[in-house]
Amino acid sequence: MEETTGRKPGYRRKTTLWALFGTVGLIMGAAYATGFVSTGNGATDAAGGAATQLIGKPAVSNTSLYAGRVAATTPLAITFDGNYGVIAADTNLFTVDLTGNDPYGVAYSSSNHYFADILLTNWSALGMAPGGTPEWDTLDFKIQEVDCGSTAWTPGSSTWAGYTSPAPTTAMMVVDRVDAHVTFSGLPGGTKYCFGLAPASALTESTALLGASSGSVADTVMIRPDSSAVPATAPNFTLTLNRQS
Repeated sequence: MEETTGRKPGYRRKTTLWALFGTVGLIMGAAYATGFVSTGNGATDAAGGAATQLIGKPAVSNTSLYAGRVAATTPLAITFDGNYGVIAADTNLFTVDLTGNDPYGVAYSSSNHYFADILLTNWSALGMAPGGTPEWDTLDFKIQEVDCGSTAWTPGSSTWAGYTSPAPTTAMMVVDRVDAHVTFSGLPGGTKYCFGLAPASALTESTALLGASSGSVADTVMIRPDSSAVPATAPNFTLTLNRQS
């Protein structure tokens, strides 16, 4: 009769069970050693599912560094001579005041430089958006900027031509289906700036068109497509101010 040598099956099962209990003990020991504990669920929901309100009040929005520094000075008045839109007088659209201190008591220093963006706000309403029907045939604005010093612009007594030192800085806003804004940069703090348009007439506009080179107009030109109808929408502008980095 052959005899099989080795451990008996019952001994092997006992050894396996003790090894399993030992492994569980090591896992539990490691878990409790790192701070895991058992707990019962005795929590209540007094708020009925609503979020609990935090103690205190919401934060108040910070005041802009340029609060009250941009003023819309004079509305743009447009009349017509035939198909040409006419601006009868020098028009200061915006005044930017960078004198004194900001809302936090820090002076607008001349060592800091700022920039102003002027945008046409109702670009889409004028029919200039892709797919729209333009109410104007042409809208080109020659916008001028001058250092108007410590005194604000006074319509009727101040003209762009009167500012010769420094001379007005100009930028052309060409209103089309792509863009309609201009930027004036490098404005030192410590003074006031005026932004607006010089007079425009049928004569100056036709001369600007005739003298345009490479299709670029260098003066204000406003043309309506129908001399018997006033466009339902007039151009509106806005100015934003910020500090240069």
